[in-house]
Amino acid sequence: MKQYETVIGLEVHVELATRTKIFCGCSTAFGAAPNTHTCPVCTGMPGALPVLNKKVVEFALAAGLAMNCSVNRRCKFDRKNYFYPDNPQNYQISQLYLPICHDGWIEIETSSGKKRVRIHEIHMEEDAGKLIHDEWEDCSLVDYNRSGVPLIEIVTEPDMRNEEEVLTFLETLRTTIQYLAYRIAACRKDP
Repeated sequence: MKQYETVIGLEVHVELATRTKIFCGCSTAFGAAPNTHTCPVCTGMPGALPVLNKKVVEFALAAGLAMNCSVNRRCKFDRKNYFYPDNPQNYQISQLYLPICHDGWIEIETSSGKKRVRIHEIHMEEDAGKLIHDEWEDCSLVDYNRSGVPLIEIVTEPDMRNEEEVLTFLETLRTTIQYLAYRIAACRKDP
């Protein structure tokens, strides 16, 4: 009989609470009519050039520092090319090779004691749109309002060995992100 060891690493997406999208001035407000928070940039129209939202960088840096990460003095965005019906550009703008933060850690405490879960990287990227499957009409509709909403992706090293460690890590991460959101909202001066 073979012996197996459980080895778990995670990729966690966090939607950033900015008022506008990552590369354009469209609203990120939830609940609007479909396709009303869109423009040529977030729908990938030819010739429309992205401009990075400064708040996204600030929020990503805050998360990285809270997770004991090193910050890259130079980072860049890449196009990850693939087709999804809810991705109007046929690529996602993400940080594939030079992320904003790397090599951090979060300490968790489980019944086995304290443990550090290493953070491989934190990178910024844009979200895709939303597919709405209409079972009555037997078709799928696309809402691009979410296309371009800013995310950070937190990638851990494969340091967790059981369900308790994973749940404790996710709870600790959630608490950390919620605290950062609270502190940033309390300090926010822009309208």
